[in-house]
Amino acid sequence: MADQVDPNLFTTPYQLTKTLHRDVYPAVDSTSPSLKVTGKVVLVTGAGGGLGYAIAKAWSDANAKGIVLVGRDTKTLESTAADLEVPYLVVPGDITKEADVESIFGKAVEKFETIDTVINASGTLTLGPIAALEPSTWWAAYEINIKGPYNLAHYFIKASGGKGTFINLVSIGAFGLAPGMSSYSPSTLARVKFGQHLALEQPDLRVFSVHPGVVEVSKGRGAIVDFFTPFAKDKQALTGGFTLYLQKPEADYLRGGFSSVNWDIEEMEQHKEEITEGNLLQLRGESTSLNAKLGPEGHPWSKK
Repeated sequence: MADQVDPNLFTTPYQLTKTLHRDVYPAVDSTSPSLKVTGKVVLVTGAGGGLGYAIAKAWSDANAKGIVLVGRDTKTLESTAADLEVPYLVVPGDITKEADVESIFGKAVEKFETIDTVINASGTLTLGPIAALEPSTWWAAYEINIKGPYNLAHYFIKASGGKGTFINLVSIGAFGLAPGMSSYSPSTLARVKFGQHLALEQPDLRVFSVHPGVVEVSKGRGAIVDFFTPFAKDKQALTGGFTLYLQKPEADYLRGGFSSVNWDIEEMEQHKEEITEGNLLQLRGESTSLNAKLGPEGHPWSKK
């Protein structure tokens, strides 16, 4: 039918690889022996939400040494904890508050002695026209989407000595321009740019900015945005498995840049030298687009 909705409308235009994934596949299967994270401690924010839950569950499947669950709602954090099979710590807190974040890291280190990885799955989607949104509501997106990651990175560096892995979930909304996105788009663009600065200043810290796709609600977890519902086909577990892949040294070619869980890992690995040499996953100069040419057919690789 002519009026049928294309579920990939917000996915294929942003493809680095020709192959598109919207569900778990072998390279990001949390039960794969190649993705084990034995001995590692991970701190997950937004752990009561859909993506935070999926990430925590993936790390549990992969035999993490410990999982620190962070969020503002103790009840939802405990609900996530109930499905984990490895040691965990529930730490309620607000990542926009410096004192909370300092306390979170203190409790995590006290419990597990170290933190190897921080995964920030906290964020907000604030939509509305400039004339209608109250200034405080508009600005709240910046508090959550950029101040929160800064607080996390700052205290993670202090706790780890600037070593480990920092994964920040971002969005293709950073590259968009549309009515009603004046709060969301710039704040998530700042989130991507922050990742580049963090990687530049902390060379021993493995930094990744990851787009989790247009994610479907699962088991009552996740946000429902009516407009995006027809396009929300990405499984939450896809992001969980992708974060496990980023622990591998083989993923270093993605450090410091933007990547998407929709992109095919095998294809990217085949072109990792081109990705790093061309800084394809970095923002292009002062623009809001990547050096790579994204599209339905993927980037036009120089080597086939």
